[in-house]
Amino acid sequence: MSSLKIQGFVPEDNPEFINVLRYMPLIRFLCLLELQAIWFSRLGALQDKFECTNPQGARGFLLKAIKESPTPLGIPFKNLLSLTDNGNSGDGFRQGGLVNSWFIGKLETEKMWRDYGDNGKGVAIRSTVKKLTTSFQIPEDFRKISQVGRVRYVDFEIFDPDVLGHDQAYVSLLKDEKQFKDENEVRIVTLNWPHSGTLLPDGSQPNNSKFEPKIKGLHIKCNLRELIQSVVVGPNTDWNFQMLMKRIVSRFGLTVNVERSQISPW
Repeated sequence: MSSLKIQGFVPEDNPEFINVLRYMPLIRFLCLLELQAIWFSRLGALQDKFECTNPQGARGFLLKAIKESPTPLGIPFKNLLSLTDNGNSGDGFRQGGLVNSWFIGKLETEKMWRDYGDNGKGVAIRSTVKKLTTSFQIPEDFRKISQVGRVRYVDFEIFDPDVLGHDQAYVSLLKDEKQFKDENEVRIVTLNWPHSGTLLPDGSQPNNSKFEPKIKGLHIKCNLRELIQSVVVGPNTDWNFQMLMKRIVSRFGLTVNVERSQISPW
């Protein structure tokens, strides 16, 4: 099986040595171990309501309109994305695209624990960009249109992607620098489509390959022994939590270190 293509890094970057962390609540970590699969969210179900929209199209239009009126054009906010930019806002990939987000760096940050690691009571897993390209059970046809991409942070009010504004894969790697630049995110982008490597949100096998645009996301099977370098327990957990995580990780056949966070508890 071929590796996923890598986007957004400079040529001298070696993906084997680019460290990444994924923070998650305990329940998501236990789900990862039990299903041997990791959760990919549909782009349109993420917190950022402008995910995968063209900055000079839907995003720029709405930011300007919302500044001028709390109810722009008298149209509910949720309907505006599909009405702007003549359908070229990237709105289709908000339904048709899945992402799994990691954060570049070896050192943890309190912000990431607060925002994604259950306020410091969750778990983080360490890996590398290279491992992200090889660990997931994405069939070859899907791998051709999937990627591991470094997010580019831009000013949505002025950034013009030019002809690439119609490239949904490119737009899916753009985020607002005012809100998200500190995240330093890399994400795996693939299609929101059931296949042999996916599980439904409840962990069951899909009984067909029917596209479900309103689904929140899918689990994608992965080789955890290849993916996970080590496990970090949150700064607001105690010694007992760490010991329990060691036992649970071992029970699932992983021989990785379970380390305490280097961030001070709060």
